[in-house]
Amino acid sequence: MGELKMEDFRKSLKEGSIARCYILYGQERYLREHYTQELRKAVLGQEDDPFNLRQYEGKELDLDELSEAVDAYPSFAEHTMVEVRDLDLFHCPEDQTKKLIAILKDLPEYCCLVFLFDTLEYKVDKRKKGLSDAVKDHAVSVEFPVQGQGELTRWVIRHFAAHKKEISRENAAYLIFLCGSLMEGLLNEIGKISVYAREGTVTREDIDAVAVPVVEAQVYRMANALSSRRYDEAAELMHKLFQLNTEPIVINAMIGSQLRRLYAAKLVKDSGGGARELTQVLKGERDFACQQYIRICGGFSSAWYRNALRRCAEVDLKLKSSSGDEEELLKSLFLQLAAERSA
Repeated sequence: MGELKMEDFRKSLKEGSIARCYILYGQERYLREHYTQELRKAVLGQEDDPFNLRQYEGKELDLDELSEAVDAYPSFAEHTMVEVRDLDLFHCPEDQTKKLIAILKDLPEYCCLVFLFDTLEYKVDKRKKGLSDAVKDHAVSVEFPVQGQGELTRWVIRHFAAHKKEISRENAAYLIFLCGSLMEGLLNEIGKISVYAREGTVTREDIDAVAVPVVEAQVYRMANALSSRRYDEAAELMHKLFQLNTEPIVINAMIGSQLRRLYAAKLVKDSGGGARELTQVLKGERDFACQQYIRICGGFSSAWYRNALRRCAEVDLKLKSSSGDEEELLKSLFLQLAAERSA
């Protein structure tokens, strides 16, 4: 038992090697839900079995009810599957924790118990030794993390192909940068773009026409427009962020985060480095993003970046102390940055 990598979990399902208890968690909801369906098929022979599949919400679940569900015999089948979504395992009252440990230690052979973490974060609390030991000894934990650039790019290309559309690796990487790395959101954008694109090959213009950028991408576009002295475009992007009801304190934090990335890119570029070196500095940042940061960072001086970051910190303090109109504070920051850029 213990932790199992997603690839090994996938292999075990194909081989029909099923554990009695799973804990499925991680940021990548699309993959988690997909493999939950695959697990149902492996256990029950089909995705939806009204007699032998029991599903519960953790917040509303009494553990006596869970114990009864686990012990209930299969109907016209060999196995049952019990799914519990968002039960905060390590924050249960002491009496409930004892019941949970007893359930884990005495799971019948015919039952597969699955704990799914969707809105809650799953984290083992080793201070609760009895429960953490029971989880380690009797449950298989599988994390579904955000996928790497290469795998995600190939996934995007495959899903466009399912819509009978082609997309280059570069444009697939651009879509990921623009709309974020979570598959569920990307799947929605792929569907819209496939309908919109008139030709068999998806272009950058097709993506820009209908894709909805994440906040980080909007801020990147704003910084790019500002560095290129396209002030009207930058101001329009700031206005769109307000229209999306994005909290001003979040907008300011994103601007500061973006400026720090560009400042790092500027320092790397000035020292003779490129995107590869920047990925080592910005650990976890995708290759495509680093290429873009290197490309646009030259529009500013190092001194401008330092001053801009200081101004963002000052605005952050004012926003947190509710000193003045929040939108006006951000607009003032934008005007100051634009003025200092053109000075």
